[in-house]
Amino acid sequence: MRKIILLVSVASMVCACHKNNCNERSVPIRHFDTDYGCQNSKRTLAVNLTNNCILIRSQAFYDTQVTGTCHPSIDFTRYDLLIGKQSSANRNDTILYDYKRTCPNEVLTLNVDIVQSAVTQPDNVVYNAIIPKLTDKDSLRIMVTIE
Repeated sequence: MRKIILLVSVASMVCACHKNNCNERSVPIRHFDTDYGCQNSKRTLAVNLTNNCILIRSQAFYDTQVTGTCHPSIDFTRYDLLIGKQSSANRNDTILYDYKRTCPNEVLTLNVDIVQSAVTQPDNVVYNAIIPKLTDKDSLRIMVTIE
């Protein structure tokens, strides 16, 4: 009986050693509306893009690329700005964000869900996420979904 228990113990230790201990985890982000006091930034910000996004890593680049009624200072020593513009067939209702570090390769993934309303009016919206400063080793994937 002791041999069976020992064998089960050794087998479970071997399995534990090969187990991937990575846990997918959310990463906090900031936004112009909720953290910087801007109102309706999806309509009041302007960026020269169409169905695309850019990563802004400095104040100087931000000042040349983003205009609008709200243009707060961002601490680019601590944060990067991901900003994009997306068109859709229907009027936008809301934009949902989910930023995670995923397994197994520790890839950062920003999911942007553009939720449309029932109003059949073409629309263009600007989305933004102020994310913790990326390092040279970070890999970032952006997924934009129109619902």
